Amino acid sequence: MTHPVKLRMYAQHARSLVIFGVAAVSLCSSQFSHSALAFQPALVLPVRTGILIHREASKRVQFSSRTPLLSSPTGTTVDTDVERNMPTKTPLVQRKYKTYLWKKHLHSYNINYRMEGPLDGPPVLLVHGFGANVNHFRYQFPALVEAGYRVYAIDLLGFGASDKPKEEEYCIELWVDLLVDFLKAMDMDMGSDERKSNKWVVGGNSIGGLCSLSVTEKLPDLVRGCVLFNCSGGMTGFRYTELPIFIRPILYFVQKVVLGQHLGGRFFQNFKSRENVESILVQQGVYGDTTNVNDELLEILLGPSEDDGAQEVFLKVFAGPPGPTPESILPNINVPILALWGDSDPWTPLEGGLHPGSTFGNYTDDFKLVSLPGAGHCPHDEAPGLVNKEMISWLKELDV
Repeated sequence: MTHPVKLRMYAQHARSLVIFGVAAVSLCSSQFSHSALAFQPALVLPVRTGILIHREASKRVQFSSRTPLLSSPTGTTVDTDVERNMPTKTPLVQRKYKTYLWKKHLHSYNINYRMEGPLDGPPVLLVHGFGANVNHFRYQFPALVEAGYRVYAIDLLGFGASDKPKEEEYCIELWVDLLVDFLKAMDMDMGSDERKSNKWVVGGNSIGGLCSLSVTEKLPDLVRGCVLFNCSGGMTGFRYTELPIFIRPILYFVQKVVLGQHLGGRFFQNFKSRENVESILVQQGVYGDTTNVNDELLEILLGPSEDDGAQEVFLKVFAGPPGPTPESILPNINVPILALWGDSDPWTPLEGGLHPGSTFGNYTDDFKLVSLPGAGHCPHDEAPGLVNKEMISWLKELDV
């Protein structure tokens, strides 16, 4: 007999899939309701494993061209409200930084990455979520560099300013292969003394967190720690095996029909509008704390959607295989893990759902969980002061 809690959870999943299917079909028409859309694949992985958090329809954000950048000295105690948003100069949103040529079988791809900080500093690699890019870590770069770390962020294949090949089959394993090769290449660029003394810390948001876990598992001799800024349960929203038989046809309809060849293109074109993305971030509660939802963030997220191949990547990822679960990876990791989790995340909830972050510590020994009140799916961008303070403190403990 199915447990009542599971029945309620399955009912929530079915409701979410129906809402998404109806909203997606509406998005394919010339007129649609933004408030009807309960998923946001243009930013990060749309894994809806918890209860939908409803927001007031009247909730709005006044956007400003100013973008606060955090630069907080290590060990400084700051008031929480100030710590979340510490305004400094507004940077120019630069998309392309450095290029890593990734050779994959018979193909070569240009991969965009950003690197800042002292060459002799302990290296940290940051990995974005679905639809984001290196600039989504706009608040981590200055804080980590000031703390003495050499900071890298990479645009996964298909995102940001990296190549977007239409023929690729996008999956978690593809990105993990890229990250493994990138990490080895960057490590070889260091001097021999640096390689001996400085192992890597890898961190990521959403699917970037899942990829970071997998990289940590695959490179135990190169990675000394892993940081999760909320972690997805897979690349796509659901696995067929995780859902009851009566719900699976709904998922099939969404993946094969709504996101298929005939409707998918129009769906993407309507979906990537500024108005829609703003609605998802604010009304749908993806950003539990909307203080940093501003013009710069929208430019960061929307810019790459105009690139050739962006539509194909979007649809392939949305309908692609879910990949491994975090629970299957965690037991194989023997290095410290820090999870900084927004407790208001409607997609990858801290409590409840299929892959709640609150249970990750049951699968591995050295696991520290920090719940961030009021933050949603992207805590590193919503509450950067709190996130950076916790992360730098944890990194300093690793350095000892």
